[in-house]
Amino acid sequence: MAVRGIKVGDVYEVEIKSLTQRGDGFARIKGVATFVKNVSVGWKGNVKVIKVGPTYVVAEPAVAGESKDSSTTGESGDSDQSDF
Repeated sequence: MAVRGIKVGDVYEVEIKSLTQRGDGFARIKGVATFVKNVSVGWKGNVKVIKVGPTYVVAEPAVAGESKDSSTTGESGDSDQSDF
């Protein structure tokens, strides 16, 4: 599923404008409501899309080395995330 061309694995640069009641950061990607885990208001950086809903996107901060053009990254390369 894709909302306005946004797909799981895509990386975008965002700025967190506010927090939700659950504590997730809130931003917009291409006008779509985006919820970012583990960030605070004012945080700026790249996020990786982990879920695409019918009218929203869920993302997390991107790992160093992922660029805005990395929408073709594979899901099996999670070995460097074991340090988190």
